[in-house]
Amino acid sequence: MRIGFNFHSADDYISGVEYYSLGLLRSLLDIDKANKYIVFANSPSLIASHIGTRDNLTVRDCSFLKSRLHRIIWEHSKLARLAKKENLDILHCPHYICPAVKSSADYVVTIHDTIAIDHPDWCKKSNAAYYRLFLGRSAKTASKIVAVSKFTAERIMQNFNVDRSKVEVICPGIDTGIFNLYQDAEKQTQVREKYNLPDNYILYCGNIEPKKNLLNLLKAFKLLRNNGTKHSLVISGQRNWKSKNIFDFLRTEFSPEEVILTGYIDRADIGSVYKMADCLVLPSFCEGFGFPALEAFACGVPVAASCVGILQEINKNAYTHLEPDNPEQIAESINRLLTDYKLRELQIKTALTEVQKFNWSDCAAKTLALYREVCQANG
Repeated sequence: MRIGFNFHSADDYISGVEYYSLGLLRSLLDIDKANKYIVFANSPSLIASHIGTRDNLTVRDCSFLKSRLHRIIWEHSKLARLAKKENLDILHCPHYICPAVKSSADYVVTIHDTIAIDHPDWCKKSNAAYYRLFLGRSAKTASKIVAVSKFTAERIMQNFNVDRSKVEVICPGIDTGIFNLYQDAEKQTQVREKYNLPDNYILYCGNIEPKKNLLNLLKAFKLLRNNGTKHSLVISGQRNWKSKNIFDFLRTEFSPEEVILTGYIDRADIGSVYKMADCLVLPSFCEGFGFPALEAFACGVPVAASCVGILQEINKNAYTHLEPDNPEQIAESINRLLTDYKLRELQIKTALTEVQKFNWSDCAAKTLALYREVCQANG
């Protein structure tokens, strides 16, 4: 088979969807030496740094796509023709949307969530409008849809009226080379100094945007500090849209020592940042998948999180449940997780078992089998 892969990134500060794409592609290349992979990449340097060179990998440099609008126009007007020119059997679009124009290649599309349809107020207006226009169309045009969770699969079927047989649930993996129990002590010291991390901290990891519910996390943390908690709160991630109220609250309610803003954490450092934390807190209103929770699980760090994304589908003893609209409950849950050592031990043990279900080899094998199924079905 000749398999195309449409990879794009807004910048080098990549997050969940980009890590999914890179992890899947790397793992496919690890297990499959027979088929040819042609990647259209607007950031070929990310392919080089995360995957390297392979005998059966060709990267088409699309770095001329300088803006999101330019990329969108190119995807819907040029990509189908390029798939035909490359004589592709499959074109996998792992970022929600496949070309509106059909091609000689069969499309496989990964839809990570339907948040833009179900909760447009938690998205930028431009994103909500774009996905409202093209997400359903992609679901109809694709030969197969990959959903990253059972919940996402259900939302796809309900929103777009597609047959269950068209949707395949294939969960992504966790990069155990980065997220594991055995973080190097010297590396941890270097990372602590690099990001000015305190000795004891509660960690939030993710973008700073409305759906992540940072304001209620800060209100909960204020209650914890008022009740004598000595931990600092470390917020690691990029500032995104509609975050002014969060930063206004930070300036008026906390000192720089109480809440540390690290900005984007380098991939090489993130495992140590998790491992040194006393717990990870994810009070999100919604998540597409929820990578940070599973990454913390793999590092042996207890988690307090809303029951969203993939966390709806795992053992509920693996993490402490948060009510995202209730700062008092968030504060009480974090305090219990910090002070109840039997609870921490039980959760870590359960979480380590759960996270083993999410590995890239299985994800790649199931995805490759899906490609073969599509090719055989369509001749």
